[in-house]
Amino acid sequence: MTVNMTAQKALPEKVWQGPALLGEAPLWDYRTNFLYWVDIENSKLYRQKVDGSDYSSIDLPAPAGSIALCHKNGLIVALGQGLSHIDPDRDVITAIAPELCDDNCLMNDGKADRSGNFVFGAKHLKECDPVAGSWRYQSGRITPLEQKFIVFNGPAFSPAGDRIYFADSPSQKIMTASYSPTEGVTTEPEVFVQLSGNDGYPDGMTVDSEGYLWNAQWDGWAITRYHPNGTVDQKIDMPVQRPTSLCFGGEDLKTLFVTSASTRLSTEELTENPDAGALFKLDLQVAGLPEEIITH
Repeated sequence: MTVNMTAQKALPEKVWQGPALLGEAPLWDYRTNFLYWVDIENSKLYRQKVDGSDYSSIDLPAPAGSIALCHKNGLIVALGQGLSHIDPDRDVITAIAPELCDDNCLMNDGKADRSGNFVFGAKHLKECDPVAGSWRYQSGRITPLEQKFIVFNGPAFSPAGDRIYFADSPSQKIMTASYSPTEGVTTEPEVFVQLSGNDGYPDGMTVDSEGYLWNAQWDGWAITRYHPNGTVDQKIDMPVQRPTSLCFGGEDLKTLFVTSASTRLSTEELTENPDAGALFKLDLQVAGLPEEIITH
């Protein structure tokens, strides 16, 4: 196992106390230098600068699972059971396709691929039945993907855009497959990483400029960087039990932002990690990749 000692020394720094019930979907907008993230269970969208200035929030009409950059500084959001557009400067929310899944499911994770298509999926609310769908939003068209999930998490894309990573979190598996921006997943998904025991459950993920996959481990107290061959490159302990997702940001894209959750924790568990639900940053030596802009 090769470990990057310089990056391993990175320490999480709290940049927003919260607490969010279910903080998720951090997104760096390089056009405005704003960091966005959501609290799914409180139906909130937040944004602020790296130093915490220009902080604001928007009340959403339904839980938002994920967001992506859209043209003219807007956002595409997987919201409720469908897809919407948000103008964060005017607090205007416009439905694109409000009923993609039924009431047994709710929109969850999603991300832009390297060609500016939004790939997103849902979760089964009782987290016991693999019926949650996944979709690709491409130039105004929404295409259902074949895969069904209990809880869809991720996705992330290789720097070349020819590989996708995603998780069906209850199985503790991170999957990977060949990917085409026009055809979607083009090969049978295979196991990239199998977590077990105290590793927790794979949640949100991103890929850095070197092609390594970073994953937040729900109930694992950690985030992990994986070599493209699936071996562990490094594991960074987090001060919270439930890190949920991460993204690269800052002017040089070397700041890793990590969201977390406080939901469904016992009084004893909250005592053990009082920062549950906070937002953190880590300063790394490796850079991320700028997020693509969705064509709306």
